[in-house]
Amino acid sequence: MGPVDPYVWSLASAAGGDAQAPAGDWLVRAAEHGEWRTVADRALDERGWETTANPGRWWLDPGFGDEPGVLYRRHFDLPADLTLQLDADAHPEVRWWLVASGLCELGHFWLDGAYLGDLRGRHIEHAFEVGHLLRGGSEHLIAVEGSHGAVRVPQSENAQVWISRTGPARIERVRALVIEASPDRAVLRIAATVDSAGTHRCEVTTTVLPADDPDAGWSQDATRQVASLGDGLALSEPVLARGRNELEWLVALERPSLWWPAGLGDQALYCIDIDVAIDGRSSHAVRLPTGIRTVSIRRGRLAVNGEPRRDGFDALRVIEHELSHPSFYESANTDGRLLCQQVTLDPSVFTGAERGLRALAAQAAAAAADHAGHHPSIAAWQLVHPPGSRRRAPRRGSWTDRTVRQAMQAADPTRPQTQIRPKAGLGQHP
Repeated sequence: MGPVDPYVWSLASAAGGDAQAPAGDWLVRAAEHGEWRTVADRALDERGWETTANPGRWWLDPGFGDEPGVLYRRHFDLPADLTLQLDADAHPEVRWWLVASGLCELGHFWLDGAYLGDLRGRHIEHAFEVGHLLRGGSEHLIAVEGSHGAVRVPQSENAQVWISRTGPARIERVRALVIEASPDRAVLRIAATVDSAGTHRCEVTTTVLPADDPDAGWSQDATRQVASLGDGLALSEPVLARGRNELEWLVALERPSLWWPAGLGDQALYCIDIDVAIDGRSSHAVRLPTGIRTVSIRRGRLAVNGEPRRDGFDALRVIEHELSHPSFYESANTDGRLLCQQVTLDPSVFTGAERGLRALAAQAAAAAADHAGHHPSIAAWQLVHPPGSRRRAPRRGSWTDRTVRQAMQAADPTRPQTQIRPKAGLGQHP
């Protein structure tokens, strides 16, 4: 395909790479009223700011445990090779992005005094096009106003911030759901949002291969070429308009290996690779792990692949309130655990969004399905309000209950929604 080299430079350390940020790289202080207006100023007096090795988890640092929100600043210099790449790629066919995850549940993001946008969701990757800002010099400043949202849950992973490049089109988000699964045939429905710099006819290549197949994960190889794979391969040629494009397609698998919970069978895992190419050149690619299985409720009992479980809903381990890091779900996939993921519905989580309940429910449901819908370990959703919320949990049969259930059903029709409450020892704060 001749892909655009997916150059990645991590700001996790001063020298780049994947190392964790050393103490002192990030400056932090408690956020006071109105200070978000000045946090991105280059001339801001930084005397009295603390240093932190845990950006995104400020309540674990002494003195910040009771703070509802903080301000971050991070100065960094671009390495010489990245500066040369920026100068060489100063045309619209190559786009540069600043990507962040884990900084905060809710927040605002600046680079060199320019407002980039909102941060909503701790483990969601937020990408902002910044090529025009990075070419302004080698010295740069990131500024963040962040809060922990409705629920304060310690995380095991630190924040990640990196610079990457793509071609004219970038895949913003992907949702992969198994809508049919049997030993004879499986069908996956895949939906993606693709951001395009202009109008292009593109080639979208999708493969679904066993995780141990030598061709699995080909999208992460900078020299990738699509082999003649046959089964599990989908090709399409949509026309992309400038801006965001919503795409949806199906991928069929013949005689798939099914994923089973521990004790009932093997945990067969697959790899979904999606590549968007323009003019025969790969522009951006993503990879998702998945498993082929169905979950349903039969006669009031939980069934996996059509087989009712004797332990029913007691088999579900409830993950309370906040979406977890992808590695947590991947571990559950491998171990054969069944999870019930709570989806928190609280207006404060979506500050700035339309206040209507329908819009709120649709946004929460979509975020959950995009983030975790491809993991076979997620067996059910539970819709809740966060602890301390003044709004009561939806009551069965009420208009509120119907609205949020319809939103979750639209986002993911492949999983049941439960009314179970966490039992002692079932709640999990990964």
